[in-house]
Amino acid sequence: MIVILGFGIEIFTTQLISIWFAISALINLFLISMHASLKWQLIQFIVTGTILLLIFRPLAKKLQPKFQPMNAADGIVGKTGTILNDQRVKVDGQSWKYATDTKLDAGDLVKVIALNGVTLQVQKIKEKED
Repeated sequence: MIVILGFGIEIFTTQLISIWFAISALINLFLISMHASLKWQLIQFIVTGTILLLIFRPLAKKLQPKFQPMNAADGIVGKTGTILNDQRVKVDGQSWKYATDTKLDAGDLVKVIALNGVTLQVQKIKEKED
């Protein structure tokens, strides 16, 4: 029962704590089959679970992918937009300040190549459509 509970808790959390005690409970199944006393089962459960936790949790945390929350601007690089005037470009329905190395006119289509703070670095991809 403790095995199922430990694995069940770990499914809903990502703290990697109950998994080690669930493994310890699995080892206890072997002790039960050997007719070990309840005292030895408890000692094994606590000691093994604690040792597994102290040894493997730091390793497992290092191997876990890091969560990096996205903001609205993270997906803007690579998108196309239309130049509105000499300071603004419209990308995904939003107006952004832009910077570029070339002369751009209103209506030019551009591709976002980088995001520097709140300024988009753009490059021209096509002549404006008339």
